[in-house]
Amino acid sequence: MNAAQESGYSLEMRHVSKSFPGTRAVDDVSFSVKPGEVHALVGENGAGKSTLMKIMAGSFGDYTGEIFMNGKAVNLHSPAAAKEFGIGMIYQELSLARPISIAENLMAGRLPRKKNIPFIDWKVAERESKSLLERVGLGDLNVHIPISEISQHEAQLVEIAKVLGSNPSVLVMDEPTSALSTTEVNRLFTIIRQLKAQGIAIAYISHHLQEIFEIADRITVMRDGKQVITADINEVTNEKIVELMVGRSIHEFYAKQQTDIGEEVLRLEDVSRYGFFHNVNFSVHAGEILGVCGLAGAGRTELARSIIGIDNLDVGNIYLFGKKVKIYSMSDAINKGIAYLTESRKTDGLALALTVAENCLTCIIPRLSRGPFYYGKANKGKVMELVEALRIQAPGIDVPVQNLSGGNQQKVLMAKWLAAAPRVIFLDEPTRGVDIGAKEIIHKAIADMASQGNSIVLFTSDLPEMAGLCDRAVIMYQGHIIGEIDRKDISEASLLLAANGKGEFIK
Repeated sequence: MNAAQESGYSLEMRHVSKSFPGTRAVDDVSFSVKPGEVHALVGENGAGKSTLMKIMAGSFGDYTGEIFMNGKAVNLHSPAAAKEFGIGMIYQELSLARPISIAENLMAGRLPRKKNIPFIDWKVAERESKSLLERVGLGDLNVHIPISEISQHEAQLVEIAKVLGSNPSVLVMDEPTSALSTTEVNRLFTIIRQLKAQGIAIAYISHHLQEIFEIADRITVMRDGKQVITADINEVTNEKIVELMVGRSIHEFYAKQQTDIGEEVLRLEDVSRYGFFHNVNFSVHAGEILGVCGLAGAGRTELARSIIGIDNLDVGNIYLFGKKVKIYSMSDAINKGIAYLTESRKTDGLALALTVAENCLTCIIPRLSRGPFYYGKANKGKVMELVEALRIQAPGIDVPVQNLSGGNQQKVLMAKWLAAAPRVIFLDEPTRGVDIGAKEIIHKAIADMASQGNSIVLFTSDLPEMAGLCDRAVIMYQGHIIGEIDRKDISEASLLLAANGKGEFIK
């Protein structure tokens, strides 16, 4: 009998703690995962779960407590040590190098060499890369194209394939479905079940409770750095988990609010960007939250980026308050009162090295300037108002955004656009990767914007969110608008059916 069988765990953490200046992020937490088991870890942003996982991955070597791998005490003092002991980490924020090829990303640090000569054996690299991609259902992908040319959900699966290349015995997944459509999530779950059958232990962080109940065997809830409960998944319910996390019922988070719908504000007329979306027509009114429903690859993000002036439109017209307009750049769009909250906060949305205050004011620098002089500090009161309204948890407004948790970074991104006071705002996955409490705060901010007469265009893969917030939804499928659902008919079921090109609301 080996050590793993004696202990029963591939990995076991006993009474682990980790402090940062001014805060105890993980406080006396014990966590374990067995071979062939999925152990889910949930909690609000700032609860300490990501810190715990980073300890496991060797990113924080100054923890206290004990960690055992297959029954043997180990010191996870570095990522290299964690990898050597068989721990693979899949972060929510992808670690892929976008300019280089898929093969180079998959084989980074272990590119095969030809015998007796110092050159890379690209045939072997291609063969091994294709084998890894087949494990995640991407066997048809060209391994020679750069990461920048594939979609976000494909990149997420490439990230998983990359980690599997090191043959881990413990796999840590931090929000692995955050960029995946329903179809890709189901594919990932198939992969996870295959890994379980191979005896791999999986620690799984997610804010999507429905995922937890589908894929997990056990669950641990954390709050304020402490372990609240560890239980078998069949011993808890959605409602119980939410109560343990935040003390409120899950049904409170999607309460639909009635607002008065006013005049037409924005209208798109036969707009196209060839290869991405074609002949798109819809309008949004003052005080309205319009959902654009579609699976990954439907063209939603590409549509938003083209309307806002980041990418070019090939044909079509845009009308703002009944007047035909041309939008030449994102700054031009902001000047016209149109904003875009990107789905990728770290890549496109925030300047991570800048402070909370600086990020909140980046969109309105021209408004705060007199000639060549910028008076950002004079608007400290405005920043504090946004921080308070969105309950941004930060030691101060002069702290770099990169020091905040993912949920608080997302709230800073929301604050940045609230400061700009747009009349129309495109929200692309505004609550991706945030906990239930942060999601409620962002939902309230969205509803408040609509109640003030602003127009919201919401792109989200969170169907309860779309059903709960939207006054109307248009259906986008393979780059085309194929249907529309009124408020009274919006439900998770009708949205899911329509997103797959089926149901009574399809033209």
